[in-house]
Amino acid sequence: MKSLTASLALLFLLATPLAAQTASGTLTANGKKTPLDHVVAARDKEGRVHVLLSNEPVTADQVLSHAVEFDLAGKGNFSGVQVVFDNTGEIVSGSFYSPTFSKKGGSFSATGMHKFEGKVTAASAEGKLWMEKEDDFFDDTYFYTAKFSAPVGGPSKPAPAAALKGKPLPADGGEPAKAYRAYLKTIQGGNIAQIRGAVTAERSKQVSDKDMKEMIPMLQLMAPKNLKITGGAIDGDHATLMATSKDGDETMHGTITMLKEGGGWKVEQESWKN
Repeated sequence: MKSLTASLALLFLLATPLAAQTASGTLTANGKKTPLDHVVAARDKEGRVHVLLSNEPVTADQVLSHAVEFDLAGKGNFSGVQVVFDNTGEIVSGSFYSPTFSKKGGSFSATGMHKFEGKVTAASAEGKLWMEKEDDFFDDTYFYTAKFSAPVGGPSKPAPAAALKGKPLPADGGEPAKAYRAYLKTIQGGNIAQIRGAVTAERSKQVSDKDMKEMIPMLQLMAPKNLKITGGAIDGDHATLMATSKDGDETMHGTITMLKEGGGWKVEQESWKN
């Protein structure tokens, strides 16, 4: 009898599917309609569930490490809508991604317009997310509706950090770190000419003065806080800085690439993850 019960239990488990990972919907950004046919759901260390609907596959690690904001937003045709549910199932924040949001670096955060019908549990998230009507954010229009189902994942075990190429920098990061800290000050100052002078020529020419002026408030908001240099190396005209940024209870880990150009160190690229 016990053997039969165990067999039936096993049969039940095998016959009960895990939450399917499906999505169907659209995001219309500045008149451009993009399918939302990929979904990922991930739980962070505070227990909040992040759901990202997008036109490209994204992993739970990318969602939880903020790689979506720093590495995907504004790159190629990446488009999507992300919402965050708290422990009670309420939406507490949201973000929109589209290459048409070029003045905002491909994304912006917005809440209050998201509607949800469905359920979010420890194991899965499913239902319908939508907006009742089109909205706008500083001249950018947006509207979306989508149905989805996905298992809730978590971060995978981090890979060991790769060794930096070149000669180790001093503990304070030396001249490259000094130049990066000066760049952060120019961001807070909001002077376009000074910001351009702190980044590489290639990076500077990618944004017009008009777009730069509109982006400055967002750059100021996203700039790392309480910066601490944790490592770095210099290799010819290139230097890599490893750093942390702490804002409240959240710690971000950054990799900053600096280039020696015109006799001084300039910011070439930076990536921040938690």
